[in-house]
Amino acid sequence: MDEKNLNPQEETNTPASEETKAETTADTENKAEKSNTSNIENATKKGGIFALCKEKKGLVIAIAVIAVALAVILSVVLLKSCGTPTDPATADEVTTTPETEAATTVPETQPDGTEDTTWPDGTPYEETQDWKALKEVNTDIKGWITMKNTPINYPVLVSEEDGFGYQYYLHRGYDKSYDYAGSIFIDYRSKEGEKSRNILTHGHSMNDGSMYKALIDFGEYEADMNFYKKNPTLFFNTPEGNEQWIIFAVVKTNTLEDHGDFFNYLMGSFESDAQYMNYIYNMKVRSIIDIPVPINETDDIITLSTCSYEYTDFRTVVCARKIRNNEKVNDYINAAKPAENPLWPDVHYSYDDKQPEITTFKTELQKNNLPWYDGKGDLEGSEWLVMTTGSKRFTVTFINYDGSIISTQQVSQGKSASAPPDPVKPDSENYTYRFVEWGLDFSDVDCNMTIAPKFEAIPK
Repeated sequence: MDEKNLNPQEETNTPASEETKAETTADTENKAEKSNTSNIENATKKGGIFALCKEKKGLVIAIAVIAVALAVILSVVLLKSCGTPTDPATADEVTTTPETEAATTVPETQPDGTEDTTWPDGTPYEETQDWKALKEVNTDIKGWITMKNTPINYPVLVSEEDGFGYQYYLHRGYDKSYDYAGSIFIDYRSKEGEKSRNILTHGHSMNDGSMYKALIDFGEYEADMNFYKKNPTLFFNTPEGNEQWIIFAVVKTNTLEDHGDFFNYLMGSFESDAQYMNYIYNMKVRSIIDIPVPINETDDIITLSTCSYEYTDFRTVVCARKIRNNEKVNDYINAAKPAENPLWPDVHYSYDDKQPEITTFKTELQKNNLPWYDGKGDLEGSEWLVMTTGSKRFTVTFINYDGSIISTQQVSQGKSASAPPDPVKPDSENYTYRFVEWGLDFSDVDCNMTIAPKFEAIPK
């Protein structure tokens, strides 16, 4: 398998030529779809597409307010006709006790993931999505992802145009218009989209805290258990129903070759149950949080990936398993703790540090070292996973007309170098000189480069 075909750099970088082409395509499509989006322009002004998943909630609240008002009027009428209660309890006690009991009721079990569900702390999940309206905006909207106590509350999109080196929604909003923050989208390697065994999603880590930035709050070099306890699950909904997923791994991984071998977490489809469970095992041993969530070959998972900066061009990867029918998850959450010795890429370790040794799922199962596994055990097929080196970095040097160095940069494979300010060449006796362009294309760097300027000679 081509090493470059597994390069995670594509998550955040699209070659300039491809991106320009894609933006042109988006402009054309936007004009064609203008009539389709006009019916939600007013909603957009009040919160955009997100208003579509809150309309039902507003209706419920309005009905509740009316009901409470009627109840108050009725209670006044009854008090006037019946007089003061003869029971030692006061009128206030009689009317407020039922409300207090209702407010403190907490479900004891986790409901079926396909039904109306609650968060692990007992608070109701109240988001609703109007899938018909969403599809009128963009048929590429396939799901909706929500993580409580974070800004993560977005539509999830799938583009049939995606492939190696190109992701349509990398810098496009849910309506296909240009947006640097992009959208949350499903990787093309999840071949069945939102129905894949591993729904591999990507989102930018924006400085304003939007998109998938909150994933980094699970911890940088060490686990942040306070944040985890507040956000142990997420919802990923589709038109087929609401599904809650419990997080079982938070992983830090590299993309650069000089940081060590790259663990290929970019797998959305699997050739066998054995390969799938070996993927789960490799996520577990790398997790900075030890979460005793049981998993087997019949479970589906969702993966959230974003850029992070523990080291250059790192990734934070959060993996969650779909909650099973009538499953209690609070025991797993309460038992979670910082992992004692998770596996990091080589860059994390000093010369004297000893990295933990890992084997494979089948090997550890034979040793009875996988207390979290609750499957049948005798899995057919190869468990082999493709491990590859990370992307390389190259030196790009910009020089002036006389060979003097203007700028030297280290650029990751597949990324674009940053052009320095336009150079200036002094006039000669008969000519002035105008900078035209740089002599080489540096939008998709794959080797060391020295780039000289081109000047136009203009007679005086």
